Amino acid sequence: MRLLYIFITGQVLIALTSAAPGIKDDLTQDTPYIKELLRQAKTAEIESFMDQKADPCHDFYSFSCGNYARINSALSMQVFTTGIFQNLNNGFDRKVIKMLNTYEIHDSSEDIQVKYFYESCLRIKELNSTYTEKLKSLIAEFGSMPVLEGSSWEEEDFDWLETTARIAHQYEEIVIVGAEVFKDIVNNQRNRVYIVQQEFPLEKRSMYLNNETLIYREKYLGVIENILERFLAVEKELAKETAKELFDFEVELAEGLSSPGEGLSDLAELLTVAEIQERYSPTLDIKRLLSVSMGETISEEIYEYNKRYQQNLVEVIERTPKPTVANYIFYRLIYEFVEKPSDRPEKQKQACVDLTKKFFAKNLDNMFYRRYNNEKSSREIENMWRQIKSSFNDTLRSSQALDWIERPTRNLAIAKLQAMTLEVNNYAEDNFTEEFADLHLQSSDYVENVRRTNLLAAKRKRETLYQPAKPVEAGSKLSYSPANILIENTIKIPVALLQPFYLWSDVYPNAVMFGTLAYLIAHELIHGFDDNGRKFDAKGNSHDWWDERSSSNFLKRRECFTKQYGRYKYDGNLLKESTSQAENIADNGGMRLAYTAYRKWYESQVEKDLAKETLPNLRYTAKQLFFISFAQIWCNDVHPKVKTLQVLTDQHMPGKFRVIGPLSNFDEFSREFNCPSGSAMNPLEKCVLY
Repeated sequence: MRLLYIFITGQVLIALTSAAPGIKDDLTQDTPYIKELLRQAKTAEIESFMDQKADPCHDFYSFSCGNYARINSALSMQVFTTGIFQNLNNGFDRKVIKMLNTYEIHDSSEDIQVKYFYESCLRIKELNSTYTEKLKSLIAEFGSMPVLEGSSWEEEDFDWLETTARIAHQYEEIVIVGAEVFKDIVNNQRNRVYIVQQEFPLEKRSMYLNNETLIYREKYLGVIENILERFLAVEKELAKETAKELFDFEVELAEGLSSPGEGLSDLAELLTVAEIQERYSPTLDIKRLLSVSMGETISEEIYEYNKRYQQNLVEVIERTPKPTVANYIFYRLIYEFVEKPSDRPEKQKQACVDLTKKFFAKNLDNMFYRRYNNEKSSREIENMWRQIKSSFNDTLRSSQALDWIERPTRNLAIAKLQAMTLEVNNYAEDNFTEEFADLHLQSSDYVENVRRTNLLAAKRKRETLYQPAKPVEAGSKLSYSPANILIENTIKIPVALLQPFYLWSDVYPNAVMFGTLAYLIAHELIHGFDDNGRKFDAKGNSHDWWDERSSSNFLKRRECFTKQYGRYKYDGNLLKESTSQAENIADNGGMRLAYTAYRKWYESQVEKDLAKETLPNLRYTAKQLFFISFAQIWCNDVHPKVKTLQVLTDQHMPGKFRVIGPLSNFDEFSREFNCPSGSAMNPLEKCVLY
C-alpha cells in the first residue's frame, strides 16, 4: 500500500491508499483507476472548502466556502488574494516559465525572439552603470529634464505638447494626452483616431482621491522617488522633493478620470478636429498634437474620449510650472523602461514573465496553445457554448420569460445572440512573422529590447489607421479571464482555461462543469445585454436598438439590483450603491442561464447516463452539486490590507456576494436546498432581469 497525493489546483487535496503499488502515477492515463482517482480527488477538494455545518439557507457562501480562507489564507501566503483565477494564472505562469527557459527544435524565430526578451530581463543586472546612461539617452532624444540639468535648464525652450507628441510618435507612449487608433464604435469595420488620456499607474480616480486609499498613494510616491534616485542618479533630497511635485501633478490630472461604469459608447464623441481644437485652444493644440504624433494632418472626424479629462487638463496645465510638467513627461517616458532587479531568482523570473506578458501576451498564449493544446477541452467549451446559446435563445423567444421586453426589441436581441461568436484566444491565424519583421530582439539588453518593441508598435499604430480593422487585442488582460468584446459581439476564452482539472475534466460530472465553465461563458454572454452591452448591436456597432418601454423596464429592474447589493456589508462597511450593475446583472443572468442549460441536458438523459452526475462519497444531488460548484468559483481570501482597494477599484462584488446575490434571487436554488420562504437565501423580493 502507498500514499498517492493528488494535486488539482495547486493544493494537496487528499491522500489516497492505493491497492496497486506498481501503477504509473500519470493523471493523463485513460484507465478506470485514474478516472476514479480523479473523481475521488474532486470530492476531497469540494469537501475541504465547505463548512457543512453552516446552514445553506442562511449563507450559502459560508456553506460552500467556509473553510477556504483557512486552507488558502492570503495573509499566510503573502499574496493579495487567493482563488480559482489566481490558481489558473499561477498554473499558466508555471508553464510559461518552463517554455521561456527552454529552447526547442519546434520554436519559431518569433518564439526565440520572445525568449530573448525574457532572457534580457533576467540579465538586467548586467547593465550595471550603463542602465542610467541608457535612460538619459532616451530623454536626450526629446530634450532635457530639469531635475537633471538644474539651473542650466532653459524653460523657454520647452514645449510640453510638442514633447509628448514626439514621444508618442517615436515610442507609442502616451504621456498626459495623445492619439490612439481604434475601431470606430459605430462602424467597426474601419479604424478612427481617438483623443485619449494617458494610462494611470493607480488606474482609478478613487485611488488618487479617496482617504481610504492613502496608503497606496504613499507607496506609489515612494516608487517615483526610487526611480529618480536609483535610475537617474538624482540626489536623495532632490529626488524626494521632485517626486512629490510629480505625484501632486498626477493627482490633479486624475481629477478628470471617468466614473465607474461609464463605457466607451458613453464617453466617445465624434467631432471634427476643428471642433475639438476650438474647445481647448490655445492651451491644448489638438491639430499640432495629431500632426506630430500621427506624422500627418488628420482631416477626417475623430473621437474625443472623456472630454472631462481634457477640460480638467487645460486647467491643470495652465497653473503648473513648466519644470514640473517637463520632469513629469520625462519621468513617464523612462517609467516604461525601468525594471528593478531582484536578488531572489524566483521573484525575478516572475517579474520577467509579467513583463514579457505585457509586451508579448498573445505570443505567449499562442506558444502555450501549440504546446499544451487539449482538444477535449476545446470541444467541451464549444459544446457548452451551443447549449448555453440555445437555452438563451429559448428564453428570448418565450412569451412569458422576458415579457418586460417588447417583441420587436426581443427580435433584435435574438439576432444579436445568433450573431454572437465564441473564440479561444489561441491566435492561431495571426502572422507573427510579419508582425516581428525588423524587430531583432536580443538576449543581452533589456532597455534596447523595450525601445525596439515600442518603436515598432508606434509605426504599426500609424499604419493601422488606413487598414481594415483587426480583432481587438487586450494583451495580458485576456490571458486567463473570459471577456465579451462588445465592439465585435464576440466572447474570448483564454487558453489558460484549457488547463485540465481546474474547471473541467472529462471525468467530472456535468454538474461541476456547467456550474463553473459554462457559468463563466454564460456570464460573458449576458454582458452583451447588460448596461453597456445593450448599447451595441448584432454587428458589434454602437447604436440604441431598444424601444422606450423596454429600456424603461430594464432601468427599473436594474434599480432592484442597485438596492440589493447596496445593502450588503463587507469588512464591516456597507458597499456603495452604484447605478452601474453590469457585473451583477451578468452574475445573476449567467448563473440562471448555465443552470437552465444544465437542467435541459439533465432532463434529456436516460437514467443510466446520469450515474456519474454525482461524486463518490459526496451526499449531494446533481443539481445541488451544480450550485456548490458555482459557489466555489468565488471561494477566496483577500489580504486585510487590500480589502478597501478591492471595494474601491473592482466593479465586481467581493466573492461572497457573487454567490449569495444571484442564488438568493433564484427560486430553483431555494427548491433544491429546501430554503423556507423569507429565509436569507430565499427572500420574498427577488431581482430578475434575464
